[in-house]
Amino acid sequence: MEIRDYPDARLRVTAQQRDHAAAILREAVVDGRLDVEELNSRLPGALNAHSREDLYRVLDDLVPAAELPKVVAEGVPLGEGPGMTWENPLLIKADWKGDERIGVWDLPPFIELLGTGWGSIKLNCVLARPLAKVIDVVISGNPSVLIVVPEGWGVDVQQLNGSGQSGGISSLVPTRPVGDKPRLILRGSTTMQVKVRTPGYWDRRALAKHQRELEQGGGPKAITQG
Repeated sequence: MEIRDYPDARLRVTAQQRDHAAAILREAVVDGRLDVEELNSRLPGALNAHSREDLYRVLDDLVPAAELPKVVAEGVPLGEGPGMTWENPLLIKADWKGDERIGVWDLPPFIELLGTGWGSIKLNCVLARPLAKVIDVVISGNPSVLIVVPEGWGVDVQQLNGSGQSGGISSLVPTRPVGDKPRLILRGSTTMQVKVRTPGYWDRRALAKHQRELEQGGGPKAITQG
C-alpha cells in the first residue's frame, strides 16, 4: 500500500500526535533500529507534520503497516509541563552563580542548558527519575557542564560541538546504555568544558550530605541552585 492510500492520510494532525511520533523515533534509537543521524533527519518531519501522511512517512519502517494508522491517530500525550514537549523544554539556566541539580528530581525527555554568564551547570542524575528512555539535552549560551549518570546509562556526545581554548568535551560513559536504561543525547555547542561521567567519591559524598539533610528535615527532595 502506498503512503497516500493509508486511511485519512490528508487529515490534519495535533501537537500530541506529532509528539507521539517523535517519541517513537526516539525509542527506536534506544533499541537500535535507528542511529542518531537518522533520528536527526526524521525528527523535523515528525515535529513539523501537517497531515497524517507526513507522520506515515517518518514511521513507515518502524511500525507494522496494519498498526500504522492506529498509532498515528492515537496521539498518546507524553505529559504536561516543562520538558515534556520539544517546544517547551525544561530550561536550566546558569548565570555567574551557576545551577546544580542533585538528589531526587524528574529528568524529562527535553532539556535545555542555557548559559547566561560564566557559571557552571551540574546535573547529578544518580537519583534522578528519568521520564523517558531517550533524553534530549541541548546546550547553548556557553555554560560549562558536568553531568553525572548512574552506571549502565548511555550518553551520546557526538552531536555536541565544543571549541575554544576553554572548551573540551570529555565523556567516560558509553554511548549506548545497558538493557533498557536511559540514554542522553547531547546537542548544541559551547566553548566551555563539558564533562560526563559516572559517580565518584565527591559525588557520593555530596549525595550522602544531601541525604543527611533530608533525614534531619532540613532539605528538599532535590537541590536547585542558581
